[in-house]
Amino acid sequence: MFEKTQAMTLFPTFCWIHDLPAAEASELNRELEAAVEALLAPRQAPSAAGNWQTSQDLHLRPEFRPLVQLIQAAGQGVVSYLKLAHGAFEITGCWANINPPGIPHSVHTHPNNLISGVYYVKAEPGADRIHFYDPRPQARVLAPKLTEGNIANALQSNVDVKPGRLICFPAWLEHGVPPNRSQAERLSISFNLMQSDFTRRVSPPKWKGLGANEGS
Repeated sequence: MFEKTQAMTLFPTFCWIHDLPAAEASELNRELEAAVEALLAPRQAPSAAGNWQTSQDLHLRPEFRPLVQLIQAAGQGVVSYLKLAHGAFEITGCWANINPPGIPHSVHTHPNNLISGVYYVKAEPGADRIHFYDPRPQARVLAPKLTEGNIANALQSNVDVKPGRLICFPAWLEHGVPPNRSQAERLSISFNLMQSDFTRRVSPPKWKGLGANEGS
């Protein structure tokens, strides 16, 4: 009936996944876990959400410099992939999250940033997933029954995580973590990236007006 049929992807939402070699990840994660524990010692009661989070300045602390170098390399790759005209960026915040068994991390975004990301230090089976949610509000207007779920009809995407994995994604993309179903704490380090000098180089209008005639 048709000469040609194709499914064309429109407005894709990307998630960039970076994995360290296992030996390198193991050594780095031992150092990161010790550094996070030192920051939290002595452990206070968890937050109202049931987890622990450090201050947001880990990128400024020398003990986290090896991780900062990984974040910068991953961020540069994202900037290059997106072909941004003004590629310089800065880490605007970096903090550790500890989720005990049974504790989730509620759905949220990271406002006022371009790219967000997470590096995984500890993530046992049962605590090894992050959920991303369809950013198109119109997609939930209808919810017909499905014969099977796939990428063409899903309103939620699940990305597997593991120690040594670093994930970047748009800061506006809603994401969350299901309850920790393992018997161990889950330790991750989150970060945000924003273009440098944003108000001067990026915020001005992209179009040019006619302007005034010279000598008028």
